[in-house]
Amino acid sequence: MIASITRWCLLLSVLLLNRPALAQTDAEYRENLEQASFQLIKTTVEFLTTDRQTFPNVQTTQCSCDSYDSLKAFIKQNDLVGADKLVDESKRRAAQHIAQINQPRTALNEVKDFLIQKIASGNRAERKNLPTYAAFEAALDDIINRTVSPETATAVSQQPATVSESAGLPDTLETPSPPITSTPTTQSNWISMAGIALFLSILSLIGVAFLIYTALKNQKPDQSARDIQFDSQLAKLADRVTKLEVRKNQPNESFQVNSQLEALERAVRQLEQNRAEKPATPAPAPKVPLEVVPPAPGSPEESEAAGRPMNRYRTPSVEPPKPSVFYARTADLGDGFSAGGLLTKPERDTVFDVVLENDTLATYQISENPDAQRLALSDPYSYLNDACEYLTQPNPTSRIRTEQAGRLSLQGDKWKIIEKAKIRFIS
Repeated sequence: MIASITRWCLLLSVLLLNRPALAQTDAEYRENLEQASFQLIKTTVEFLTTDRQTFPNVQTTQCSCDSYDSLKAFIKQNDLVGADKLVDESKRRAAQHIAQINQPRTALNEVKDFLIQKIASGNRAERKNLPTYAAFEAALDDIINRTVSPETATAVSQQPATVSESAGLPDTLETPSPPITSTPTTQSNWISMAGIALFLSILSLIGVAFLIYTALKNQKPDQSARDIQFDSQLAKLADRVTKLEVRKNQPNESFQVNSQLEALERAVRQLEQNRAEKPATPAPAPKVPLEVVPPAPGSPEESEAAGRPMNRYRTPSVEPPKPSVFYARTADLGDGFSAGGLLTKPERDTVFDVVLENDTLATYQISENPDAQRLALSDPYSYLNDACEYLTQPNPTSRIRTEQAGRLSLQGDKWKIIEKAKIRFIS
């Protein structure tokens, strides 16, 4: 008893120590990426000020702002029509990429590509011919490099600045001066905390494995005891059946012996069924009467009973199998599916297939039905964001493939998502 309490206390302490370390490193990671995303958006707005053909009322091309509110004030000051909407869309897209993509360089590159697509594609492609465009693109790459690999980042070339001055522009586009990443001391502390978190995670896994091994080891004697008890009961019942078979062939004992034999056969079938199910506590052996009181001699009941054939075997009732696959339209609870909202038959708008593993665990994946996939791609934010992790970006003309099924746990009336499904969009 003391040893078991000690093991549980050790596991609890390891998990409690592990949580703050992981939370701290995750907070620093998100803060660095959010600051880098702001610098990317700010640099894009500064580049727009150099397009004097589109924005003739620009007063200054440099913004000394450090927040989205001050950046919008800069946009209003220079009459950059539509730039405030670009800031809002880019901020929302950056938050989505940071939350769904685990690789920081990939997440920031997605933000960079989105910004370039918004300001220098389609009917705005002529902006790539501006003298400041090369400096603008180099500034975006430098921000990403200084965030992901600060030791290998290089300074942006100042040659585009000379070109801009010769073109008659009063200000030039320069690389943002505020640093994105933390100091080397902070970086070293982050690596140290990451090492501690990794060590604590390994220690917690070892503790869980040890507890599982101990539980299985302690369970074996109980299983053996139940098996011995089952075998003993079966042996006793088999011996009684043999004796009753002998008595059955003797005269004047046919009715009594047949009754006892039928009761014993039912008891044997019930005991074998209980043994196959392996209950936590062995079911008590059914009580079988040792003697049956014979009816009075010469009574009509005895003659009628002797003349009727006995039904010694009864056909057991078969219950219909429970469904193991359900279908859902969307994760209607945000972090899971309502148990009452699952359907037993697929429909055109059922996007998810839910497969039960047991009464409390299940897996889910995106339906292969083309109609359901087209519905999900028409509004991925409503149908897929809460339940799926994107490995590639959604495309309305693509096909959805589930790379790793998500996992659910039944909690009350809700199937809670404990691990999101990983999906890929294939053109």
